[in-house]
Amino acid sequence: MEKRAQNRFGRVAWLMAMLALLLLLATTALAQDAPTAPAAPSAATLTLGVATTPAGGQNFRLTAASFQTSWGRAGKQPGQFRQPRDVAVDAAGTLYVSDHRNSRIQKFSPAGAVLGQIGTQGKAAGKLLRPNAIAIYNDLIIITDTDNHRISVFNTNGTFVRQWGSFGTGNGQFNLPMGVAVDTAGNVYVTDTWNHRIQVFTIQGVYQRQWGTLGNGDGQFRFPAHLDFGPGGSLFVADSNNHRVQVFDANGTFQRKFGLPGPAAGRLWLPVGIDVTGDGYVYVSDTYNYRLQKFTTNGDYVAQWNETAGANPIGRPNGLLSVGNLVYATDIDSNRVQIYAQGTVTVNAGATQALTLPAGAYNVTQTPKAGWTFGSATCTGGNPTTIANGVRLSLADGAAVSCTFASNQ
Repeated sequence: MEKRAQNRFGRVAWLMAMLALLLLLATTALAQDAPTAPAAPSAATLTLGVATTPAGGQNFRLTAASFQTSWGRAGKQPGQFRQPRDVAVDAAGTLYVSDHRNSRIQKFSPAGAVLGQIGTQGKAAGKLLRPNAIAIYNDLIIITDTDNHRISVFNTNGTFVRQWGSFGTGNGQFNLPMGVAVDTAGNVYVTDTWNHRIQVFTIQGVYQRQWGTLGNGDGQFRFPAHLDFGPGGSLFVADSNNHRVQVFDANGTFQRKFGLPGPAAGRLWLPVGIDVTGDGYVYVSDTYNYRLQKFTTNGDYVAQWNETAGANPIGRPNGLLSVGNLVYATDIDSNRVQIYAQGTVTVNAGATQALTLPAGAYNVTQTPKAGWTFGSATCTGGNPTTIANGVRLSLADGAAVSCTFASNQ
């Protein structure tokens, strides 16, 4: 009797131990799935300057870029992704990620907590089928509902509002639309990707106009992808299979272009994502060169980066969003949102400028400048090591590091 009781007690104790282990494993799995918030901006200061021979060189651009963290992994659970395609932010700082093959939009707090999702898979009104780009206008989220060949609109709280479009080539019809952007007046610009054109609608979905045909001439497209408005209302379009960015006014009049096919700095290979900032920079996801590139709005190359070492390589970057000194990039191959800290200064010889950045390991590079050759960089702290066109160094919380780049003519 006593022995049977001891056996029962032993079995109960074993079961309790197994339940505790399973609970621990489940907690660990949830912790792995939960996105990690980007590092809060710290008091770390990086001061950058240039010395030139001969003296007096002007307008050198220096850029610091660092991988910070990533959100998500492959899966269907909250905080997991299957080929995420775009990321956007509303006025409250809530982040929205188009979870393409899960046919939903996921919402995250600024700190990275999962807040819920918008949409479920299907073809009926209020459903999504492989959504792509996202634009926020007031309390509306406008989505290219790509495989449904339409635009779907929800409130940011997830309530379905309206939709428009159907498969076809007529006015207001689409063939796999990818990109969407909204101007300050509420006009919706859509890259009708497989029809090689841009269409414009009111926020209610009323067709207004279009431009573009298949080709590689100015104002023509070959599978245009994402688009974004820049200073003065100029519209920047990632013309993916022409390996370039085209710039238009709001009426569709061609203004300029930049980018040529290839792997060299400033060249592009199937660019998809694009984000234009108010301080005069354009970020491009150079998808099949597996990197992000930074340009001026005039198309001048500034910098590039990619975390290729360790556990955080970027595969095929897609959608882009810059918020302050952070850049968010959706990565199709790793099923994650990759987050980078970065900043650029423009200095003359003998002058310096400071960047306040989160802690991290930074590549600090000088943009190639016609007539000048970069020689070396001398830094006070940060354990610098030499890389192409600059140095790699570490910034710790509270650190103050200075680097002077020497250039010769």
